Amino acid sequence: MEETKLVIFDMDGLLLDTERLSNIAWIEAGKNMEIDITYDILRRIKGGNLKNTVSVLMSFLDEEKYKKLIEEKKRIQVRVEEEEGIRLKKGVLELLTFLKEKKIKTAVATSTGRELATRELQDTGIYEYFDGFVFGDEVKNGKPNPEIFLTACEKFYVAPENAVVLEDSVLGLKAAVSGGIKCIVVEDTVQLTDEENRLPYRKCESLLEVRDFFKEVI
Repeated sequence: MEETKLVIFDMDGLLLDTERLSNIAWIEAGKNMEIDITYDILRRIKGGNLKNTVSVLMSFLDEEKYKKLIEEKKRIQVRVEEEEGIRLKKGVLELLTFLKEKKIKTAVATSTGRELATRELQDTGIYEYFDGFVFGDEVKNGKPNPEIFLTACEKFYVAPENAVVLEDSVLGLKAAVSGGIKCIVVEDTVQLTDEENRLPYRKCESLLEVRDFFKEVI
């Protein structure tokens, strides 16, 4: 493994338990509108930006139903997040503390916009752990385009081969690999196909397992 100078984190579903809450909201909104939101649909949306979500949903919905579904999903997600709160995923603090001790730079590269992502990272107490951020509304192309990860590398003047991306989505995995960046996939919320299983540099069950792996190689 080449020298690691930068670790790039996805946010939703990897650092924060927002992906699970989002899925609850999508499924409930679909039921309320008699739209079958399947696992495959959620998988295709996961990790992408708004443009990707529009593309997936508009492939089987008309514009009026799409707009109503989005509004219903937003309404339900606000309620679910207020009821349950946003929690950190297992191993977040342990991994971030380890990387700080090793003086390895860390960045968040998320499809979520700056305002919402900043608030969620601050509310969960981890914003200050990171050295830099690239938000979804700061790049032209969403995942699986590698722009968001390559932008993070450029911010730190780090070559892609000296960075590692941590992801929990297929779109994010493909974005990292197409950008020439090693990707470790945390598999607790994603199932890879046989073809996709060949793409990650490594697969782990949690960020705690990622921390333990880094201890061996960094």
